Amino acid sequence: MTQVRMTQANMSQAAMTRRIWIAAALLALVLIIATLPMRLALQITGAQDAGLSARSVTGSIWSGTLVDARWRGAALGTLDAGLAPAGLLTGSARLDIARESELLGALRGGLILNGWRGVADMNGQVSLGASLAGVPLDTLRLEAVEARFDSAGRCMAASGRVQLSIALPVPGLDLAGGLGGPLACRDGRAEAALASQSGMERLTLSIDGAGRYRARLAVQGSGDASVAALLRAAGFLPAGNTLVLLHEGRL
Repeated sequence: MTQVRMTQANMSQAAMTRRIWIAAALLALVLIIATLPMRLALQITGAQDAGLSARSVTGSIWSGTLVDARWRGAALGTLDAGLAPAGLLTGSARLDIARESELLGALRGGLILNGWRGVADMNGQVSLGASLAGVPLDTLRLEAVEARFDSAGRCMAASGRVQLSIALPVPGLDLAGGLGGPLACRDGRAEAALASQSGMERLTLSIDGAGRYRARLAVQGSGDASVAALLRAAGFLPAGNTLVLLHEGRL
């Protein structure tokens, strides 16, 4: 009987020792992850392949700073950033970002770096500094925007609203109030169907997970012959009572 009790006690002590070692190993793992540099974390999660870059990266995995960050060519400025723990548990690396800037405006949301790549819960504005057929594009305002793509680059989820503002007035076009509309998946691409306040100007923007985009700018029924001539000279083609410009590229 005494021998049996000693055996049980030894087994209990061995089990307790194993639990202590397991707890110590988990604690060490947590400490290693908690102090992991943000730069190394971005390399591990494939941030560059997902389209994210920065001039410099400082801080830890949970609290870092990205200086002069860019997301598929779009300038994001300096961001506070940290990997979301919940995403790591599901095997999807989500980088939560935040920006408060008087010059660039506010921006907050998540960049999905692997799994279904894309953006989630994105609110704020992004400066464009580009043009489309001579139309100077200023900023893109995002309202609860989500766009996720699978490994083949197909849109799997998209929602929210996009508002595009124009830097300068364009004679003959009603673009002073910009163009706005919803975001949704269509034919495997994330598509934003934007319209001016009058509805006479419509811009359809679509993009896939590899950054390939298409833009279709349509101007309906311009009665001003000089404006119509300028649009044709800029590359617009007639389609019934509408002048249409198609443009494709890659970010």
